[in-house]
Amino acid sequence: MKAPQGTLLALSLVLAACGSRPNTGAEAALAESDIAELAAGERCPLTAPPSPAFVPPNPWPAKPPFGRVSGGGQPAEVGWFWVGTPGLWTALPADGRWAQLALGEKFWFWSQEFDVQQEPEPGLRLTATRLDAAAPSVEIDNATNGYHPSFHWAMLAGVELPAPGCWQIEASYRGHQLRLVVDVPAS
Repeated sequence: MKAPQGTLLALSLVLAACGSRPNTGAEAALAESDIAELAAGERCPLTAPPSPAFVPPNPWPAKPPFGRVSGGGQPAEVGWFWVGTPGLWTALPADGRWAQLALGEKFWFWSQEFDVQQEPEPGLRLTATRLDAAAPSVEIDNATNGYHPSFHWAMLAGVELPAPGCWQIEASYRGHQLRLVVDVPAS
């Protein structure tokens, strides 16, 4: 079965935005017609593990050291992968499903530029937009920090999306941009 042309465009735009490349300031967004196609039943264009895999700079581990960033939600047997650039990265579940985001979840981000001593409340900003149906956008600009010996200092934002569905999350920190798409299933 051949995919509709708008779906292929939407998928290519999302995958291009998720790759490890510098921010050019000319980030493409999904067109309203492409979002309408998603609402009509098309599959959610999930962020896939990058190829080649993104490996954070030292001292961060080459692979996410957890089956789960925080308690609850996703089963530990679901693998996770890093996505982003040294300027801004995060970990996502390999299957693209993250039900806990609709219930309230800690969303961890890292940057080689983040120094908790200089910036205990980092300037991390998140915007979440539902792609498959109408829902209010969510903006988060009150990040904090967290530490664990297995993944060092990180920026941390509490996320609670208003509904399950296909969500695009755009993160920015010190001029670095990261765009992700996850499926938030109903629990």
